[in-house]
Amino acid sequence: MASSISATNGAISFAGLATGIDTSKIIDSLTAFNSRRIQALQNQKTAILEQRTTFSDLRAKLLDLQTQTGRLARSIAGAFDGKVATSSDNSALSAAASTTASAGTYTLTVQSLAAVHQLASQGFADPGTNIKTGTLTLKVGNGPSTTVTIDGANNTLQGLADAINAAGGEVQASIINDGTATPYRLLLTANRSGAQNTIQITNNLTNGSGASIDPAASTVQAASDARVTIGSGAGAVTVSSETNRFDNLIAGVTVNVSKADASKPITLTVANDSTGAADAIQAFVDSYNAVIEYIDQRDSYDTVTKEAGILLGNRDSDDLRRDLNLILRSAVPLVSANANRASTVGLTFDDNGRLQFNRSRFEDVFNGKIAGVGAGDVKRLFALTGTSTSSGVKFLLGGSKTKPSSAGAPYQVDVTQAATRAAIAAANDLAESTVITTSNNAFTIKINNKQSSTLTLAAGTYSRAALASAIQTAIKADTALTGAQVIVDLSGNKLRVTSQAYGANSQVSIGTGSAISSGILGFDGSESAVGQNVAGSFIVNGVTEAAVGIGQVLSGNSGNANTDGLQVQVTLTADQIVSGSDADIHVTSGLADRLNQLLSRYIDPVTGRLQAVDKRYTTQAEAITQSIVKQNEFLEAKKSSLLKQFAAMEQAVGRLNSLSQQLSLQFLVPSSGR
Repeated sequence: MASSISATNGAISFAGLATGIDTSKIIDSLTAFNSRRIQALQNQKTAILEQRTTFSDLRAKLLDLQTQTGRLARSIAGAFDGKVATSSDNSALSAAASTTASAGTYTLTVQSLAAVHQLASQGFADPGTNIKTGTLTLKVGNGPSTTVTIDGANNTLQGLADAINAAGGEVQASIINDGTATPYRLLLTANRSGAQNTIQITNNLTNGSGASIDPAASTVQAASDARVTIGSGAGAVTVSSETNRFDNLIAGVTVNVSKADASKPITLTVANDSTGAADAIQAFVDSYNAVIEYIDQRDSYDTVTKEAGILLGNRDSDDLRRDLNLILRSAVPLVSANANRASTVGLTFDDNGRLQFNRSRFEDVFNGKIAGVGAGDVKRLFALTGTSTSSGVKFLLGGSKTKPSSAGAPYQVDVTQAATRAAIAAANDLAESTVITTSNNAFTIKINNKQSSTLTLAAGTYSRAALASAIQTAIKADTALTGAQVIVDLSGNKLRVTSQAYGANSQVSIGTGSAISSGILGFDGSESAVGQNVAGSFIVNGVTEAAVGIGQVLSGNSGNANTDGLQVQVTLTADQIVSGSDADIHVTSGLADRLNQLLSRYIDPVTGRLQAVDKRYTTQAEAITQSIVKQNEFLEAKKSSLLKQFAAMEQAVGRLNSLSQQLSLQFLVPSSGR
């Protein structure tokens, strides 16, 4: 039988061998069998990767849910701490309330608005009128001085204005036209409002043949403070501000005034932000339902298509759904019975396990329209909160590892050192009357590690109290000391400076300057003080857990079994501290806080359960990939081996056939001897 050998794309195949064996069919059958095995592995890998993708998408939804629960769970500045400020006349007074504001109603009257100081020169016929040369020094309040030089290149009214603006000081200049016979006047405007921020001018433009100029020929606008009266009658209090903004008039509320009318009281109402709180609950409900719906859509069996959802029977998703549901159906201890479950504030489940939100019910509870409950109870239902038995020890917040205290077993706070503020008193008494001149008006001071600029006091004669007030005003106006608040008052007849910060970062030290070296203020330059941090620990069931103090805040150390991240504010003074426990703190974990911790156990990028799921699926997919590679390698090796064996067999059979033919011929040839 004839045989043929062909080569296609480098692969050798045989057909019509002398043996009669169809090697191509054998190899194709082997290849098809292994291909089916590989395809089965590919299908298995695809299913695993699909599950991995499903959990990856689920994790993204859980991250969003944790964002929403985080807003509800915060101890401070959370969804239930928002405040809204409403004015009865927004055209005259507006306000914004922070989370630290207290709800209340206030009567305010805008007595006056703040204004910047404006001065104008005498009139000139033309902006290009030549003026005398020399220098002009400008200063606003206690700010730095700016000197401009006028020479032959810029000695015009317009040139002077341009030079002042180019100097970049605290005074802006412009040319105005008042419509008179000599209409062009230099207008100087301070860049800061307030009665103390007057423009001070030293005019040395006295050289040359140009016209003389008096930059302060007339006052266009007097420098003034904004003044607001809070309350009415004999007990009313009037507060001043250099600007039309009041930051400390009402704690936690910023008030802006825009129109003054001493005869028109304005009602300012600060209330809990029920709309913002309800919006946060709705966002949580939407996110929660998105998670449950995602799981449910993949956790069912289609009786028509006979197909099972990818999460049907999956323990991880089943546990997650169950755990979420259990928390939301549980009660929170130490909360009013009228607000200790989600259902009491309008959160209920429908027949499909979806959350339903009754917004009006929630707002009624939050706004105190339900007897015995209010915004505080709603916060305790959801957030990580705490209460204290001492007014001198206040719960601030807890961390993700802070555990709730057990019923009847609060955390004890043992304070061993009170926080203090830095305070210095002058070495010497002040005179009953002090005269300040340009030779003794300058000083520097360092407050809370911020170094002041050189501060100056206005010339004049001061009583002791007036001098203390002038020093405080100068310190407050210095931009280098922004945020470093102090109180300057008298201790007997001595000046005293007290930082308003607490702890080791509270610091006051007197510097240098003519007011110090002259001794006019009573300071000798050596006065310096530093505050101290609060110190203490937490005691849980008789076991002490360490804490660190910064300022007035005592924080549980990282790694504490129960109080890791717990923060309390201690306002006790040294003489109020007792031996042993100074306060009991009851820490309550609300529904959102519990959900937050549960979600962390699932989606933590290192230790989370879904991270382990992802790793498991990844490992399985990689193992299948390796199996496929090995199957392909085995198939190629098997094909190569068979090809070699068939080739050898072909050669052997061919030789046998050739030998057989030769023998047959020999038997057919007649013998030559017959």
